[in-house]
Amino acid sequence: MKVDTYTRRYDIDWLRNFGILLLFPFHSARVFDHWDPFYVKSEELSWGLSYFISLTSFWFMPLLFWLAGSASWYALIKRSNSQYIKDRTDRLLIPLLFGVLFIVPIQGYMAILDHEGKVGSYLGFLPGFFTDFSDLSGYFGTFSPAHLWFILYLFVLSLVSVPFFTFFKDKNREHKIERFNQFFSKPFVFISFFIVLAGMQALPAPGGQNPFFFIVLLLIGFITSSHPAYQEMFNRIRFKALISIIILVPTWLILVSLNRGYEEFSGMDILVTLFRTFNMWVTLIVILGYGHKYLNVKHKAISYMNEAAFPVYILHQSVLTVVAYFILESKLGVYPSFFLIMLGTFVISVLMYEYMIKRIAVLRWLFGVKMKVNSNKKIKADIPV
Repeated sequence: MKVDTYTRRYDIDWLRNFGILLLFPFHSARVFDHWDPFYVKSEELSWGLSYFISLTSFWFMPLLFWLAGSASWYALIKRSNSQYIKDRTDRLLIPLLFGVLFIVPIQGYMAILDHEGKVGSYLGFLPGFFTDFSDLSGYFGTFSPAHLWFILYLFVLSLVSVPFFTFFKDKNREHKIERFNQFFSKPFVFISFFIVLAGMQALPAPGGQNPFFFIVLLLIGFITSSHPAYQEMFNRIRFKALISIIILVPTWLILVSLNRGYEEFSGMDILVTLFRTFNMWVTLIVILGYGHKYLNVKHKAISYMNEAAFPVYILHQSVLTVVAYFILESKLGVYPSFFLIMLGTFVISVLMYEYMIKRIAVLRWLFGVKMKVNSNKKIKADIPV
């Protein structure tokens, strides 16, 4: 299939929206996993849901940053740098500030209620929340951007990347950029880049999230959308890449299970990091390759999903902590509780978007829904990436 880097890619829309939908089972599973604490945690845990998290977490956020880089390429085809920066500010910074002030704090409140069994009024809780920076995870009631760290990173990294975007689009460098693309799009060269990404993970990671790692993925998303050679390469090798992850991902999980508790920067730590990063890199190739084959189709559902996805993302984890707390009180067991938490969170989040955010102009603005009026005076909207 021929790839046009100047025509809208519907597979990017679909993959981004599916990524948002995956948050519902992923964060619902966090209530029951063995690996890490969470705002609300079940006393009864599940190894099945724990391994579901393991099988998704190593590629999930990297995919979203990659797609954000891809979207930046298409955005800058039509926008100047100043227009791009204004768009990022309107559609990322404003929802981030609003979300941290008004959406996120309930997660800290529910965390204290769940872990300690009692807490005062919500208004009485807020001053302590906004002044306690001792644990940025927020899992025990301290200040945290929570899941909105993604928006924070995306805003900052997008702005930091503007000089690179400008450099890469410079017509005066077109010949050199073309030579670079032809070299970097060779399968062996591109796949070998996972070593660089593995090394980036040794750099500081505030709150457990590594900005250096994610900015590289953002830039790779931009680069690979700028030239058809990359997607054509993904399409050629996607089946071989799929076979490799079917073999290597279980091997990596077994390796981790048999070697828990290894020291940081030990030989085993380096080996596991290389293994995980390679699996992530190849998994992204598989997703982008098969996504382009099966999902690059226009559908009327895309428009609605594009508009709803970002507000739903902002809402979902705060809704989830409240739903999970009360579902767990019912003692229904792991999997009935998991499905009810997932379903309840999804339904409430979508209804809040449909009957509040979508219909009130100021809420549309606060939740980052882009509005424009076409020649027929109809509102069109999409989401920031």
